[in-house]
Amino acid sequence: MKEARRENIRYGLRHIAFNPSAPMNDGQLAHFANQICLELGADPERMTLVIHQKDGSTHGHVLLPEWQEDHVLSSKFTWQRLEKIARLEELRLGHTLVPGRHDRAIVKALREARNSEAADKVAALVPEDNSARPVSAYTSQARRMTERQDFDLPAARREIMAFWERSGNDLKTFRRLLTEKNWCMRPGDRTDRRRDAHVIETAEGLLIGSFTRLTKVRTKEFRLLLEAEASRPSPVDLRPVVQRLEQQERRHQQRSERKRAVKDLIWVPTASLSALDRQRLHEQGRREAEAIRKRLPSIGSLRYPEQFSEGFRIYLKDWKQEMQAARSVLNARHPLERRYGPDSPLDIQGACIVRMMKEGWSRLKQAHQAVERARQELDELEARKILFSRKRRLSQAEEQYRQALAQLAEILRYLVQFILYHLGLSSQKPDPIRYPVPIEREATLQDYLQDRRELLQALLDEKARRLWIKDRCREAEHKRARMIAQWHTERVPEREQAQQTIARLERLHRLSWSLPEDVRLAVRNLKRQGQLRLALRELDRFYERDAPVSPTPAHRSDVNRGSQSVTVRQKASPTPIGNGKAYASQHDVWGLKIAYC
Repeated sequence: MKEARRENIRYGLRHIAFNPSAPMNDGQLAHFANQICLELGADPERMTLVIHQKDGSTHGHVLLPEWQEDHVLSSKFTWQRLEKIARLEELRLGHTLVPGRHDRAIVKALREARNSEAADKVAALVPEDNSARPVSAYTSQARRMTERQDFDLPAARREIMAFWERSGNDLKTFRRLLTEKNWCMRPGDRTDRRRDAHVIETAEGLLIGSFTRLTKVRTKEFRLLLEAEASRPSPVDLRPVVQRLEQQERRHQQRSERKRAVKDLIWVPTASLSALDRQRLHEQGRREAEAIRKRLPSIGSLRYPEQFSEGFRIYLKDWKQEMQAARSVLNARHPLERRYGPDSPLDIQGACIVRMMKEGWSRLKQAHQAVERARQELDELEARKILFSRKRRLSQAEEQYRQALAQLAEILRYLVQFILYHLGLSSQKPDPIRYPVPIEREATLQDYLQDRRELLQALLDEKARRLWIKDRCREAEHKRARMIAQWHTERVPEREQAQQTIARLERLHRLSWSLPEDVRLAVRNLKRQGQLRLALRELDRFYERDAPVSPTPAHRSDVNRGSQSVTVRQKASPTPIGNGKAYASQHDVWGLKIAYC
């Protein structure tokens, strides 16, 4: 079941039960279960086979997981394929062939598989009339349920067939015969295309089956019978109406007498009343209080919206969506604010960068030492005047020195690009370190190293390195502050609009008692109808009835410019980069890149 939920499959297991009519040993049942696995594309090693006896008959249950490591069990024409396996197993074991509903399809599949002998034997089971195919009037699950309730379902089906034959295809007579057995026929619970289906059940509510399945009447013919029954005029019998009116009149008189008796008890002193009379008086008072409570408006909770009307639930849904959209505008933050988090001192930021690049610093020092060693070896070779094969050794030493310089420049390039990209000073993601350095890039890297000789010396020194990183952090902090302030400045009109929307929604949700009664009733009716927009418009029309004339466009622009300048000054405070936790998460990612380059 966990695998099915992981792979977004509706079902986790498939259960197939088979009950042979002739005796089979455990080996034959296991062979049949393996054939089912091969047909459905299941792994027999993951099959669960349960073989047990019930009422002297041995049968089996196969449980197969729907997810088979890399695919789902086949479910196309499952019933026809299982019947084909059953027919083949009956032929293999010499059992009597059992007619099935899909014998024609089985014959076709066997002929396509070039199994003509088996196809001919199964074809002998196919009836000439297609309507004579075997049809199950009830499922095995329904039969087990009725057996547990001591109800003989096959016998009930035979009786229903006999009733239908005796009725002469007349639904009224058939219903009367069912009533004699204390059964009834009613419309089914389906509301889709099977809405005309009728079911037969007992007086206790036990479902026997569908009318069309039990009587073998086609659905089209049954609909015609229902239409004929509905169009037939029913005889006018006033006796049930008179009896119902007499019962209503009798109950009304009894109710009036009880009320009169209780009212008479009100004027009697309480001390002289019996315990039964006091209880009757108390019950009458409780019923009257309950009736008054039902007429009073109910107080609902927004936690349980199902207690409201459908229109008011629509209003609540729209109101929440509008409020969430407006609050999301007010609570929106720049991506840099979400990435770098709250303020953090520059010393902590620099320490985090140093800790993240710890392995990078060590590799930079090792590369610098390798350059120094290669330069020293080259100088020693040049100092020797007489040496066998001196030219070849010099060329090898020069090649090693050039490669060491290229590696040093490559590491320096990666460190600088990584720091600038992490702080947001550069939008280019650093390329990974490449060993050995390609020949076509050596000249470019040597020029890069020559231009940044002072930066290399600063990064090799621990104190100078910390100062350089702190300067870069300060520069990145100022850049982010400018970008965030500019972003908030551009969103000032949108935020003001969101604040006005929130104020209007809150004013609509909690109507003020100072509103006129007609306005309150109109807005309340619109809310109950689910008309959020119309309710807001009605409320705005009332509050804007005495509003002054809107200012000219020039005056409005001056006012907006003044409000924007105030907001800019409020938002211009710099926002430093994130705390130590944010740096730790970046170290987890980039540390791996440094380690595996």
